[in-house]
Amino acid sequence: MSVHKLVKDVAPFGLPDEQERLQSARSLVDFGLELRTASGEIEPAARHVFAANKGSDVAAFQVQWEGEKGPRRQLVAGSDGALLTGLGTMAIVVVRIAWKAFVIYVLAYLAVCLLAALMAGPAREFVRLARIMGARRALALMRKKLSRLVETVIRDSLHRARKLSGVSAALYAIPMATWAGGLSTDFRTFRSDEEARRITEDVLRETPAGRQALAWAKEHRITVLYQQGSPDDVSGAYYDDMNVLRIFVGGQTAEELAATFVHEVNHARNEGKPNPLSMGREEYIRAAIEEEVDGEVKAHEMRVQLAAARGEDWGWASTYGMAYRDAVSMEADRRRQQGLPELSANEIRRIGDEAGRDALREHRFLGYPERFEQEWISSRSLPSRVMNTVLPGQ
Repeated sequence: MSVHKLVKDVAPFGLPDEQERLQSARSLVDFGLELRTASGEIEPAARHVFAANKGSDVAAFQVQWEGEKGPRRQLVAGSDGALLTGLGTMAIVVVRIAWKAFVIYVLAYLAVCLLAALMAGPAREFVRLARIMGARRALALMRKKLSRLVETVIRDSLHRARKLSGVSAALYAIPMATWAGGLSTDFRTFRSDEEARRITEDVLRETPAGRQALAWAKEHRITVLYQQGSPDDVSGAYYDDMNVLRIFVGGQTAEELAATFVHEVNHARNEGKPNPLSMGREEYIRAAIEEEVDGEVKAHEMRVQLAAARGEDWGWASTYGMAYRDAVSMEADRRRQQGLPELSANEIRRIGDEAGRDALREHRFLGYPERFEQEWISSRSLPSRVMNTVLPGQ
């Protein structure tokens, strides 16, 4: 049995692709510098056109050139985006190399210790186990530190790139980095299933709620990724600090993907709220559950609009919808039996919505209190040792 097998689960050793990654990063940096050079070279020419010519066409050209989406700003933004992506990838390559060097060092040290343990007589088994546990602990701790460092690099790069426009926005689609040597199981790449995107957006455009969610995501430059699989068996997730929305494609129809999109955009609208660092435990748990409930209600409303647009009867085919219908039906029967006035439209909405939300809290979110409690605890008990701050996903 190799020494690495004793610690393999806490010390994954990624493929030797640092050279390829570094070459990709250098290409992005070179591209950014080329864009910056090109911007500097054509700016004087454009200025000469403005100074030497007059007329409505020249004025229109100047407005277009100097506008927010004009070539000058787009070239600068593209240059900055390429440089950010390239430098971020370089930083992650350094982290991957540091991780592999540390793993090799620990494995060499462990091999020497195990050899010494074989010569320790009757106590060798205890010594061997102690050395293995010590090595595993050291590797796990270093892996956690480096994983958080990678998170910080990607988070900060995306934060800066979010503020750019045009050419730079397209850089979101570039796989900036696969996480360092398996240091994290969250984002593997920033690649996205474009066919899933197409069919989802086609469905979203059929409804007012869907079109509104699409427009809001575009306006706020949310990076939307359609990817296979989910680490937590969820249909989607929004990451506030990265402004990234992930939708997990496996097993979902186009209509379900659209509902997930609307649900997750509701999280994005809240802009990092509720915040466990500024709220008490119970207050945060209640607020987090209510945010989930609101997302489910908005997704339900989109599905109702979709069914109406298609001439289908879907309105009650959800936990919220069935509870809504049953509560209204029971109250209407009670009123008829007691000779009371019929329910008004406002009363129907109020009774149905309250019942639907209660059903979501009871059924859809079973287990969520424990999850959000753990999030609240983690936000206080696991501050980053790398940046001395709480990082996303903790």
